[in-house]
Amino acid sequence: MNITIVAPYCSLPSEPHFNRFWYLAELLSQEHDVLLITSNFRHYDKSFRRPEDAANASTGRLNVLLLNESGYTQNVSLARVQSHRVFVKHFEQWLGQCRPGRQDIVYSAYPLIATNILLGRHKARLGYKLIIDVQDVWPESFSSVIPALKKIPHNLLPFASRANAAYAAADALVAVSQTYLARAQEANPRAPGEVVYIGADYDKLAKAEPRPFHGGKTRFFYLGTLSYSYDMQTVCQGINRLAQTDKSIELHIMGGGPDLEKLKQYESEAVKFYGYIPYAEMMSVAKSCDIAVNPIHSYAMQSVTNKLSDYMALGKPVLNSQQGSETNEILTLLPHENYRSGDVEGFVAAARRILQRKNDPVNSEAIMHRFKRSMAYQKIVRLVEELGSR
Repeated sequence: MNITIVAPYCSLPSEPHFNRFWYLAELLSQEHDVLLITSNFRHYDKSFRRPEDAANASTGRLNVLLLNESGYTQNVSLARVQSHRVFVKHFEQWLGQCRPGRQDIVYSAYPLIATNILLGRHKARLGYKLIIDVQDVWPESFSSVIPALKKIPHNLLPFASRANAAYAAADALVAVSQTYLARAQEANPRAPGEVVYIGADYDKLAKAEPRPFHGGKTRFFYLGTLSYSYDMQTVCQGINRLAQTDKSIELHIMGGGPDLEKLKQYESEAVKFYGYIPYAEMMSVAKSCDIAVNPIHSYAMQSVTNKLSDYMALGKPVLNSQQGSETNEILTLLPHENYRSGDVEGFVAAARRILQRKNDPVNSEAIMHRFKRSMAYQKIVRLVEELGSR
């Protein structure tokens, strides 16, 4: 088959971040011809790729096409809106030049909304089947920036009709959580769907050597972005409060983002910041830590995130503020304690409880079946091949 993957935020192999769509591109190119379309702009560090980066990433039956974007410096900004428009304009031009029969399957990341609407419009003319992979729910995710939006029914939010049109264009749906799949199938109930968590690379995880620490400390840790959705202020305040009476408590924060400088006011003997470090190094530190922290604000729309996938694969106890039945069900597979975001006293109490439970059993087999990419992503391959054979 000829498969096109449309993923504006995709990372390439020479870059430090895992991306679901590159993993899929490599997996599918073992048996099929794959074209991966992504941006020349790197979202994670706000820099531009060179044309030769596409050539260097292309190999065998897998080719990479970079479409131009204007770029931006702030994740929430008019410049980002304009940058997306530039990408969509170039994508529309590319679609307009395509000839019927060149693609059997188009596998597309959501968001962006606009690229998926365009793919829906061109589907009949070009004769492909469209699979949309829901990574985030827009416009609902605006609540991370404007919390009051979470109180508004999602179909009354701005752009909701465009979101519904994008979902409705799909012949099949994939999502990184059951919550996101249910939202998409609300607009497209007849489309077959699969939930495939972002998951973890168990082979890379196995190769990461635990970092040697000394001193008999109990180490909490956090992986990922420091921004709107994540209530790291409560975590830092809570750990510093615990450390006043227990000098063995530490927090290791690996990641960066717009809140990093503000959070550094809490840096202490107990609270340590690493900034962005390579994934293998993060896993080495995490393996030597004891308890993971999943501090998501109550108004945020995150579901089963990259960090939660890594926490589950590591089999570490989790101190959690994320709300939702799906997260609650997943966390039953290992020791965990819940607290309310923004509640420092609640965090401290939950931390004391998880310290007593940190050696409780972990259901490693059930976790592996859900989160080991080499197993879980076969569901996507089967869906692609079944749809392509119809």
